[in-house]
Amino acid sequence: MYSKLKRKCHFRAEIVTTLLLLSGLFPAVSLSADTGEKSATEHAVKRFLELQVKRYAASIGSQDYQITLKPLGELPHCDETIRKTLSEPEQPIGRLTVTLECHQPKYWKARTRAEVKVYLPLVVAKRTLSRHQTIAFDDLSLKRSNIAYLRRNYFTSPGDLIGLTSRRKIIAGKIISPKMVESPQLVQRNEEVIIEATLGTMTARMKGIALESGAKGNTIRVRNLSSNKEIFATVTGKQRVKTTF
Repeated sequence: MYSKLKRKCHFRAEIVTTLLLLSGLFPAVSLSADTGEKSATEHAVKRFLELQVKRYAASIGSQDYQITLKPLGELPHCDETIRKTLSEPEQPIGRLTVTLECHQPKYWKARTRAEVKVYLPLVVAKRTLSRHQTIAFDDLSLKRSNIAYLRRNYFTSPGDLIGLTSRRKIIAGKIISPKMVESPQLVQRNEEVIIEATLGTMTARMKGIALESGAKGNTIRVRNLSSNKEIFATVTGKQRVKTTF
């Protein structure tokens, strides 16, 4: 009798143990499936972002970028490929919002955030430049810089700045923008200049007085000392201007 009772208790214990194992197994399988779907969606979003950023970076001559995606929250199941759109599709840099949309089995929309950094070697001042200083090659260097939050334009080649002058003091290490520099004034107001006047194949030179200062390519007012007439002429070099009859 005791033996039969023992066998029954043992059998019931096996049933309870099996049920407990099964009850713990199914939720684990469901969680694993949800986790896998979420991981696949996150991977797809990262891939989508990388394609957009890579395209933009290449358009400005860079292959150097970094993407940080905020972890996705819990998303409903989707039976189709989730549609992904960017808040800044033309210039995907800085802080971005990625919108996710699904239409099947029911419509839902979700958003996540990302931060994108794109780097370029930009021209900076190697040493502090004083106001109105003529810029030389040794005054400049290149620095790896994130362009995502730059509010001004920049230079990527030191050669574009050689011979220009600083409008104001530029601190060492500062990224140089076009507004910080200007072409040197080759002609100063009230300075005597040589006027080169052309008519067809004929060229004449005469003296004049500059009534305005100007850099190369600027059109300024000049007084012709031969005729005492005021004319417009284009600055071509140091104390030299050109006009046509």
